[in-house]
Amino acid sequence: MTGNMGLIVKNSFSQATQVFDRFYLQKLALDTLQEIRIKHLWEGLGKENDAIEKSRKMSLKCKSKLLPNGDTLK
Repeated sequence: MTGNMGLIVKNSFSQATQVFDRFYLQKLALDTLQEIRIKHLWEGLGKENDAIEKSRKMSLKCKSKLLPNGDTLK
């Protein structure tokens, strides 16, 4: 804990031991992984939108690259 709240807790419960629940840690890890996944998704969408816009300006048809599993980069 940081800031005033951490100081209050430390002073109020000086003999307490901080423990970590494995389910809480697992949820924290999965939430973090989800944030990273979403970040990369938005980056991929941005790159694809930029490529589409560039193609339109040049009057070309934009074709997304396909991965071996059939998905696009986005």
